[in-house]
Amino acid sequence: MITTMPFADTTPHEEYTAAVERVAGRALGVLMDAEGAVVPAEVAADPAHQQDLRDLDADLPGLRVLGSDMLAPHVLRGTPLPIEQAEAAARAFSVFPPDSMGASPETAWIIEWQDWATARTLTRFGLAVDVPAPGDGRQVADATAWQTWSVRMSQLSSLALPGLDGPIHETARGNGLSLARGATRAMLRRDYRTAARIARWLAFLRAAGTPYPLDLEPMLRHIRLFGGGSARTVLDTRIAQHVTGPEGP
Repeated sequence: MITTMPFADTTPHEEYTAAVERVAGRALGVLMDAEGAVVPAEVAADPAHQQDLRDLDADLPGLRVLGSDMLAPHVLRGTPLPIEQAEAAARAFSVFPPDSMGASPETAWIIEWQDWATARTLTRFGLAVDVPAPGDGRQVADATAWQTWSVRMSQLSSLALPGLDGPIHETARGNGLSLARGATRAMLRRDYRTAARIARWLAFLRAAGTPYPLDLEPMLRHIRLFGGGSARTVLDTRIAQHVTGPEGP
């Protein structure tokens, strides 16, 4: 496994968090048509340059954590995925295999489903990635305890993309009220990260024509204004906006 050495005054966790923000910022640029690139082409295309390779390795944790979200701009805008970007995503899987992600037994299934979403999305762009089959989704089948359930769905927000469907999506379609409650609770708690991720599912429901008792547009605007400036959180709100289509916020 290739790892990157953190700077003397930062921890590996801080380095990985910074990588997620960098990659999210570039994905946001692509989505907003700023002609950005989630992985700079000149870096991925010429690994003979050792400094460039180290720069790419520094972003691999961000590519691994974001998963299908780094591909979402191309899915939503209908633009081709550069081959070097797809190859970098596959490289992130090999450098950080599922068993290296530090998941507890209770949350390992979340990574399985996130990886499933990434692999399915990469397949759309012509690149096959071998990932373990996800669980059967029963851990999110019961939305009775909507507080806990909505948080779990927020952790699976990367699945809320066009072209993906399965038991998690079926559960979401049948529980719009619980999702709206979870989003409202997160907003009241000023947990904007969770609210933005649940908003992804509400946008998915809107695109599917499934009703829910919440006005999505003001919530997304509020999160962007007061959500703390995280590129990843802003990316979630913008993905939600694009999923709803041209009539979205």
